[in-house]
Amino acid sequence: MRTAICLLLGSFFPCFLLPALAASADPAWTLPAESAALIRSAQARLADWENREPQKGTRLLRVVYWTPADTEPAPQYRERLTRAMKYVQNYYASQMESYGLGRRTIGLELAGDGLLKLRVVRGSKPFDRYATESGGEVRADCVKVLLAEGIEPDNETVVIFCNLSRWDPEKRTMRQTSPYYAAGTHRNGTAWQVDSPLLDPELLAKTEPRLRDGQYGDISVGRYNSIFVGGVAHELGHALGLPHCREAAGEKTTRGSALMGSGNRTMGEELRGEGRGSFLTIPHALKLASHPQFSGSVKRMLDQADVKWIDWSFKAAEQNILVSGRIAGQPSVYLVIGYADPEGHGDYQSTIGCAVPDAEGRFTVAIPNPKDHGKPGEIRLVAVCVNGAATGHAYHNARPAFPFRLRDGRVDLEPALVKLELDTALAKARRGQLTVRESAALQPRTREIIRRQLAPDGVAGKPRGHEVPVTNRSIALSDVAPISATTGWQGSHYDRLAEGGGPLVCGGEVFVHGLYAHAPATHIYQLGKTWQTLTGSCGVADGYQGTVEFMVLGDGRELWRSGPMKPMIRKTFALKVAEVDRVELKTTPATTNRSGTWGLWLEPELRR
Repeated sequence: MRTAICLLLGSFFPCFLLPALAASADPAWTLPAESAALIRSAQARLADWENREPQKGTRLLRVVYWTPADTEPAPQYRERLTRAMKYVQNYYASQMESYGLGRRTIGLELAGDGLLKLRVVRGSKPFDRYATESGGEVRADCVKVLLAEGIEPDNETVVIFCNLSRWDPEKRTMRQTSPYYAAGTHRNGTAWQVDSPLLDPELLAKTEPRLRDGQYGDISVGRYNSIFVGGVAHELGHALGLPHCREAAGEKTTRGSALMGSGNRTMGEELRGEGRGSFLTIPHALKLASHPQFSGSVKRMLDQADVKWIDWSFKAAEQNILVSGRIAGQPSVYLVIGYADPEGHGDYQSTIGCAVPDAEGRFTVAIPNPKDHGKPGEIRLVAVCVNGAATGHAYHNARPAFPFRLRDGRVDLEPALVKLELDTALAKARRGQLTVRESAALQPRTREIIRRQLAPDGVAGKPRGHEVPVTNRSIALSDVAPISATTGWQGSHYDRLAEGGGPLVCGGEVFVHGLYAHAPATHIYQLGKTWQTLTGSCGVADGYQGTVEFMVLGDGRELWRSGPMKPMIRKTFALKVAEVDRVELKTTPATTNRSGTWGLWLEPELRR
């Protein structure tokens, strides 16, 4: 069977014929016919690409063992990590094979003794001077060693095992302070992992002895390895360009947990009779099929995805969200992946679907309805090219993206349709191609948003608050010139976002006017006690994951405070300002991390 699959895929897909280990796929599971047809279609597209002017090349993971200045490597680290990486290698091979893709997987560098080739790197500081946030510093140490060996880390996939755990064998307690995250593309990536004396897939099946972990509490040594061997596979997935996702409804009982969801904590639990274990979703398996680490091809590996999305449409079916369109790209696009990410839990709750475009680039992606979550969310699309390049990672700031709402478990796509109308009309208007007839057919809010998007971004010609004629009974605050305005990123903007502009979208709704207020931000207006009320709402711009707090001050006195606000949430305010001379709108980070704190004041309005 393996030989037949290798022949079917062509000689340019390396089928690593690895012995089956405990990481193999569930033999009781059968690939659905519809999925098998989709996979065959993707295989044909990839084989056609690889067989024309082939350029074969073997890509191997570069593995580094990093340890603090005062800490020796953990016992048996080479033997244990060889077993761990071979386990992960076989896990990916068995998952790919279960989809008829052959036992394609990552390549490992082995030394002459058959053990993993590990570069040992020492940090410059003692153990206690490093923390989870030390990833950049750790990687910098490793980069020097790799460069000295003639390896360019920015063109490689690198796995760094950090010796930042404390194991007390007498008390049987474990704590780790290691960087533990990853990111990457088809051409490079870095995964930070943690090593410990207990990290060993040979312990996965053991329900005894037990230990107390500083993060996970009282667990068996098998559960410990489910979490941390599973973590190796999960973080490696990120380094290979895979974002988070969850399993579809029903897959929990038939297949287990999606590797790129909570599957980093369930790896091998079937060996202890505690669950179904972890599986790789079909869309992610198909994405890896073109990755140079898996495909054995380096043809145009350095090319980025140059893609144009055309002709969108959306439909809410009972079980799925159907997203249709047309796509054109170079290199050729063979796969479109769709994610439906409901608010909350980061992007771990994203459901996932995929489609292979036809010869004209048309596709329909069926994304399972995340109906059990009951919140607004965002649909994100990623195109994958035949050389492994992708348009993004489907993280919170991925584009294209469309908002949706969930009402009583059913998907409401009105926000996506509104945004689609706006995006289409705005693109035409910016090119000067929106006709009078087309403009007249738009919703009034859409026309006003477009008018404001095309207007100059600034305060030139706008009156101060106390200068607005009394005949004006109301005015948008973005039409008033502030005394001062500062933001934490890329200056002050009105009725649009920074970084090239774009409409104000929060909680799946598009807003006509407002203030961009990346925290920390302050906007001060002179009212001169000439207005009665200030109304509006606030929140974090969709696509960003920061947590912020909003506050309104009147002549230095606090009038209103939002409290910490996470993405997809809005809060409204209606304040009396009749006795206020100066009003101050403040936006501050609600945590020490300022990343993604794209605060928005939404349709703030002064009224008399």
